[in-house]
Amino acid sequence: MGSPLSAVTRGSAKIITDKRGGLGVVDIIKHAPFVPVRIFWIFDVPAGTPRGGHAHKACSQFLICLHGRINIDAMDGTLHQSFVLEHGDFLNLVPGIFSTETFLDEGSSLAVLCDRPYEPEDYVYERDLFVPVRI
Repeated sequence: MGSPLSAVTRGSAKIITDKRGGLGVVDIIKHAPFVPVRIFWIFDVPAGTPRGGHAHKACSQFLICLHGRINIDAMDGTLHQSFVLEHGDFLNLVPGIFSTETFLDEGSSLAVLCDRPYEPEDYVYERDLFVPVRI
């Protein structure tokens, strides 16, 4: 079995700008290894404020930074890595990753697509007791 953190992928949206403004495009079928069934977004978070602070047993998440900069602190119980997402960057988190998202800039916003509906029993909040889910 491998480390869940080794299965995390990242990339950047195609950004198109002209005099009318900007357009960001992510072809989900090319970058997310699942069909999204739920989306939520986080915004108006004061700079320096963390969100998340949990892992999922079964849910995969596809995070897209819509504005600003957001640090994703990810660990799988063995390995640890930080990812800074800027406007248009995305990160695919597989199950078994304990993550905390810290909003670095005022006005940062994050969209999250999930492959499962909200299921309270899927969440693991105890970082110190976190035992990774092996893939």
